Amino acid sequence: MSAELSSITEWADKRTAAVYTAKSKTLAKLAVEELFAPHVKASINGRKISREEIDQLLLDMRPTEEGALGFYWTDLVGAPRDPSHRDGSLSGMYVISGLQIPHPETGKLVPGFRRKGVAIIIESQSEDSAIDSRKIVEFVSVANNYPLDQ
Repeated sequence: MSAELSSITEWADKRTAAVYTAKSKTLAKLAVEELFAPHVKASINGRKISREEIDQLLLDMRPTEEGALGFYWTDLVGAPRDPSHRDGSLSGMYVISGLQIPHPETGKLVPGFRRKGVAIIIESQSEDSAIDSRKIVEFVSVANNYPLDQ
C-alpha cells in the first residue's frame, strides 16, 4: 500500500520550517537529519560544503541553545517528477530572522536576518512506498545577512 504523500512544496515548507522554528538546538539537529540525506551534494554561495558543514551552519546561526528563529518563505515553486510526489525539485526564497550577525561596518554583533535562495532536488530514500522517506539529495543556496538597521 502506498503512503499518501504531501506535495513537494508542502513537504519542503514543513521540513524547512522545522529546522528554524525548533525550540532548541537538539530539536533543530533532529529536523536537519530529517531534511537532508547523508550523502547530500551541496553548495552555498558557490562553495561546495559537506553534510557536516550544513549541520554546523544551520545550528551555529542560533544565538542560544534554546529558542526558535523566525522563518518564512517569500516564494516557493515545487515540481514533482511524477504524480506520487516521491521525487521532485524545488526552488524558493526565504527569510530567517532572530539572528545575531556582525555589522558590515563595525563588526559588532547586532540583530539581523538572512535572505536565502535555494534550488533543491528531493528523492525518496526507500523503495517502500508505504513510508515517506523523502530527503534533500542536492542543494544549491545563495545567502546573505543583513542588519535590521538596513
